[in-house]
Amino acid sequence: MRIQRLALLSFSLAALVFTGCDGGSAQMGPKEANLLGLAKVEKAAYSPSGPTTFALSSDELYTRKNFQGGKATLLWGLITLKDY
Repeated sequence: MRIQRLALLSFSLAALVFTGCDGGSAQMGPKEANLLGLAKVEKAAYSPSGPTTFALSSDELYTRKNFQGGKATLLWGLITLKDY
């Protein structure tokens, strides 16, 4: 039992070390994050939302002045939360 836990811990640690992620410091890197299609977050995505989604803008929820242009898509594009 102890060996299995040690093997799982070492495999997880090795996966974290050797993934090659740079933490978003690359200039030409992707500007989005996708979690199996359930949630997709895009930075500076001023693109219009499609006709098959329920679009909700952040200014409809509360007032603010510093929009960042982000877009979050939930449930494979069913719901879109826009920050512009």
